[in-house]
Amino acid sequence: MFHHTLGAMNTRFCMVLPAVDAREGMVLARHTQALLREQELMMSRFIPEGDLATLNRTAAHGPAPVPDGLWRVLDTCRRHHRLTGGAFDIAQGARRRGHGMALLHFDATARTLHFADPGIQLDLGGIGKGIAVDVVRQYLVDQGVEQALLSFGESSVGVIGAHPAGDHWPIGVEHLYERGRSLHRFELRGGAMSTSGNRDGQAHIVIPASGELVEGCTTISVSCPGAADAEALSTALFVLPSSRRASVLRNYPGAQAVEFAYLERDASWTVEKRWQHE
Repeated sequence: MFHHTLGAMNTRFCMVLPAVDAREGMVLARHTQALLREQELMMSRFIPEGDLATLNRTAAHGPAPVPDGLWRVLDTCRRHHRLTGGAFDIAQGARRRGHGMALLHFDATARTLHFADPGIQLDLGGIGKGIAVDVVRQYLVDQGVEQALLSFGESSVGVIGAHPAGDHWPIGVEHLYERGRSLHRFELRGGAMSTSGNRDGQAHIVIPASGELVEGCTTISVSCPGAADAEALSTALFVLPSSRRASVLRNYPGAQAVEFAYLERDASWTVEKRWQHE
């Protein structure tokens, strides 16, 4: 069994390859690290010379060219924006609330993008890690790997095949404040899992319709066939009221989801399962 951890996209990336020896594993790990660097350079808004950072600087001034790789990424984001009824939205900072990605003007023929509001910045956030997991997973499959567990900081997980000791990979949703305690288990075979949420006092996910942050110590975890799909869906479900979640989930056949809420009582945390979709 080969197990390797490396730093990428401001977190750690872990790969477990049960049927691969150390020599072959290190070759795969080196190629994986190179792939992740390419993905980060393309999708990070913090690397000045990167594709997304360049687009963020130029697209408000007129139609800006979009490299092919980033165009495919943005096309994926547009698809999830549509499938989630606008709940998944990578355009932040617009001066008008509720109009994030609606203010992006794409020209498919010229492969250009123009921001209609100069305050817009694109932030791929979690879906960037999901896309990277999917890229690495496809690379490993192309190399003949039949079993693998890939994890980006435990919040974005993708698998190949089944666990060597069973017919699936058991992937747990870990308690935010009790390391090693699993609150729920997804049984993945060739699928992916993502968790979106807040720790106490660390709200960071914006509700596109209002421009406000989602408050409260809550998580939503989702399993889907693809890691990018899981990341987009977990983010969308997190910002949506429970009454709207079923209509979005109909656009993601086979998806499962679970929500946990954390309450602080007597200097300790209690957790309750608030909602589940199977």
